Amino acid sequence: MKKSLAIALAVTVLAACKPRPGESPAKSQEAITALGSTIPTTQFDRTFWQREHDANTSAWREAKRLCGQTVLANYPNCLSVNDIMRADQRKKAEEGNRAAAKNDEMFHRGYQYDFVRKEWLPFREMDAAGCTTNYPSYLKPGSSTWQCPSGAVIPKGIPDPNFSSEGQ
Repeated sequence: MKKSLAIALAVTVLAACKPRPGESPAKSQEAITALGSTIPTTQFDRTFWQREHDANTSAWREAKRLCGQTVLANYPNCLSVNDIMRADQRKKAEEGNRAAAKNDEMFHRGYQYDFVRKEWLPFREMDAAGCTTNYPSYLKPGSSTWQCPSGAVIPKGIPDPNFSSEGQ
């Protein structure tokens, strides 16, 4: 029993380590090694790292870790990796700003977003129905849902399934 469990675990670990289709382990290792060089390389430039980023390869994840969390951050071959990471951060910040602006606009219109129901509910009517805002631990911080007494009639809301995915 223990032996078969150990074998199954080993097979799972080895399968997880396999490169994705189209990913060359040798080229990926060369690219990671090049990050530690003080000599700029043209082979592993911004275009190369952008492709790796878009495919979310293991080489990209390792490059992101090395260039973001080690002394290699200022090495010449990490500059394009860091540039791509900054672009991701800007994009995420812009999405967060759009979500906050939308939240403010809807609140001024009298709605509060319910992350469980994925819709904007009119907060005055929800209060009148005896419902209260609840911040359950299973939702991300700042996310809320309405908790209503049994038998309460929930007013019609405005469905918005994309709102909860903005800024993630």
